[in-house]
Amino acid sequence: MTEATVHPEAALSPTKDELCAELSAITERLGSYRAVDPDGEVGIEVIIGRTFSGELGQLFLSYRAADNATKKEIARMDHSVLGERSVAFGADDRVAKAEFKRIVEESDVSAGFVDREDNDIPQRFTAYGTGGEGEFFCYSTLIDEPKAPGQLRVIDHETGADYLAGAVVPRASRRKA
Repeated sequence: MTEATVHPEAALSPTKDELCAELSAITERLGSYRAVDPDGEVGIEVIIGRTFSGELGQLFLSYRAADNATKKEIARMDHSVLGERSVAFGADDRVAKAEFKRIVEESDVSAGFVDREDNDIPQRFTAYGTGGEGEFFCYSTLIDEPKAPGQLRVIDHETGADYLAGAVVPRASRRKA
């Protein structure tokens, strides 16, 4: 399993709760799952939380050094350990989408969390892929639906539930007129 180094002691401004309130329907953050950029430049996270309607919502984000921002930056974040970060929706970050696409296609799992001393950090959610090819889409809510090829699934280790979180969708073949 790949490991994502996280910084639970870091002070963030805006906080992740503030990002959730501004950018999604999430009113209570419950946890997250992550993917790892092989080049180490992009932080890739999907935050899961309870929405105002009671559903489990997702907020797919990427974090980059401020001088490496995507063209679709949605916020700047001050991170007490990593410095100024550029935040984008994961759907608008080719690196973030490519890594979750890889997880689905290779039937891999999301990253485990470790701190800077390489200590494991417990996580409530883990994502895994079910194989398949296509373009990756992350859903805004977790869906209680049977497992099938081409899916990104999320296990809630607190409840044991296994949800549909995203999918790879084959590109439609182009017809000649």
